[in-house]
Amino acid sequence: MTRGTVRTRGPMRLLGTTSLPGVARSAPEARAFVRRVAPHIDAEALADVALCVDELVANACEHTASGLGGRVTVIVSAADGMLRVTVLDDGGTGGAPCVRDDPCGEDGRGLRLVDALSTAWGSHSALGGRAVWAEFRAPAAPRTACSHPCPL
Repeated sequence: MTRGTVRTRGPMRLLGTTSLPGVARSAPEARAFVRRVAPHIDAEALADVALCVDELVANACEHTASGLGGRVTVIVSAADGMLRVTVLDDGGTGGAPCVRDDPCGEDGRGLRLVDALSTAWGSHSALGGRAVWAEFRAPAAPRTACSHPCPL
């Protein structure tokens, strides 16, 4: 399922990429990676992005061949007040990720969060696996005033 449409208005700028083992501990590592490569984003918006990255990486580790000794790759890019995160897995499942109809079910809550917090998300086949992407509004973090006299 894809929700929304891609809303890039200018060229995408690569902020960073990392490849992690397809294990549960990679989800918090991916979250920390996103925080490192996008410190210019408002803290509240970045918290939403980090939560969604955690969910997407956890899903890749649990539901694809990435979790069977494979890897997960996280790509972060930006354009005009928007941040895009793409998680690439090693494939192995027949279907595309989707939000489940049962909000009380054991599975599907992670994508429900991604659906609620992103402006758009989707997936497509890529490099023998699947790429799941999500886009977020990314307002700039407020500038802080200097605590010492700044030369002109």
